[in-house]
Amino acid sequence: MKEFSVSDARKDLPSLVDKCKKEPIVINRHGKPEAVIIGIEQYEEFLDAVEELEDIAMAEESLLDPGPNIPWEKVKKDLGL
Repeated sequence: MKEFSVSDARKDLPSLVDKCKKEPIVINRHGKPEAVIIGIEQYEEFLDAVEELEDIAMAEESLLDPGPNIPWEKVKKDLGL
């Protein structure tokens, strides 16, 4: 990953937007990383991955639920499937 200071990023933002399509760019403030610029495609991939992880966590949680279960055949019938 390439790194830029806030002041350098401010001066060269259009170029950084082009560069972030290829790899994430770290923005440093006072020598410490403060932000990352990523391309929209990578951002959308991250969102999809987060949603997938949330779905997995919910599925795992539901498997641990000791409450009454509804048989799959009843669910299909209720939904008209």
